[in-house]
Amino acid sequence: MQPSKDQTYRIGIDARMFGTAHAAGIGQYAEELIGNVVRQDTDNQYRVFVAPAASVGFPIYGPNLEKVVASFRHYTYGEQFLYPAVLVKAGLDLIHYTNFNSPVFFTRIPSIVTIHDLTLWFFAGRTHRGWLKKALYRFVVRRACQNAKGIIAITKATRDDIVRVLGIPASKITVIYEAVAKRYRPISNPERLSALKHKFNIAKPYALYVGQWRDHKNLVRLIRAFGLLRRRYHLDYQLVLAGKIDNRYPQVPDTIRELGLKDEVVLAGYVADTDLPYLYNGAEFFVFPSLYEGFGLPPLEAMACGTPVVSSNVSCMPEVLGDAAYYFDPRKVEAMAKTMAEVAKSYALKRSLKLKGLRQVRQYSFEKMARQTIKLYHRVLEAN
Repeated sequence: MQPSKDQTYRIGIDARMFGTAHAAGIGQYAEELIGNVVRQDTDNQYRVFVAPAASVGFPIYGPNLEKVVASFRHYTYGEQFLYPAVLVKAGLDLIHYTNFNSPVFFTRIPSIVTIHDLTLWFFAGRTHRGWLKKALYRFVVRRACQNAKGIIAITKATRDDIVRVLGIPASKITVIYEAVAKRYRPISNPERLSALKHKFNIAKPYALYVGQWRDHKNLVRLIRAFGLLRRRYHLDYQLVLAGKIDNRYPQVPDTIRELGLKDEVVLAGYVADTDLPYLYNGAEFFVFPSLYEGFGLPPLEAMACGTPVVSSNVSCMPEVLGDAAYYFDPRKVEAMAKTMAEVAKSYALKRSLKLKGLRQVRQYSFEKMARQTIKLYHRVLEAN
């Protein structure tokens, strides 16, 4: 960013989701964005708004960075009617909301909003099935986009959803891709992997899934496809599901019991960030059956670890993963099983996917993401 020599801007970044377990992906995005923006743009001053619980351990420092505690949870009176006063007091020239949750009646400070996906529009989930929550979500996300002077979509697929569903002009939207944390890389540490396998009762070659238990994640079809992989293709594998076990989705354990796969499907639960790279590295392949994503970070993390990726062919997956994944129709269980079997049985195919994946993931970097975001800040500031 190159502001005029006598002009220093005060830019706010809403990072209230940093350090919250229910929004780890958005929190990571905010952390990487802030760290890289503050390092690259030393001409301007940044005010970062964080939740009280995260303020003490906030890991980013700099002479152009000031941390402001903002104790306003999403969908609350405080967020809508008290948070704006905090933003005004900070003397901001621009505020960047890193998720759609924002004070929807507040337009005094020019804003940019990042829209990661419209998952809750298409798949309400167990937490947004009530008509009121669904209506609130739709109202807030639409108003956030209407109010913003600029919108960041993290893929072209998400941009197209915003245009089609919310009626926002494409000219208002900038596509800026996310990236993968540096901890995801090829690692050779047999002792660490062996300890993790023992911890999670992994005793066979395994396919890995990482993610939430949500309707659009398509886990029931994945489990059924895995059952076919064992029965029809005679592959003695385990399937490891890494991600918080969510009792709101009993169909996952119910399907495992129905198919008699109790010992073959490992419900690993939440896996620490320090352990996850080793699980990726140890997998024969990574499988991602999702019906909808804004970016689809786990398959890119797998690629960064040198793990072959088998993925659904819908939403943003082909855009993000390119020719480095082996694709299937996520609504067809037999197609999913066949695709997994082809990868599992072919060393040459696994090797090819590994090399393509390592190349593909190099297209994305947080430094590039920050550079493009700073450019958008400059454009909005100059226009206002």
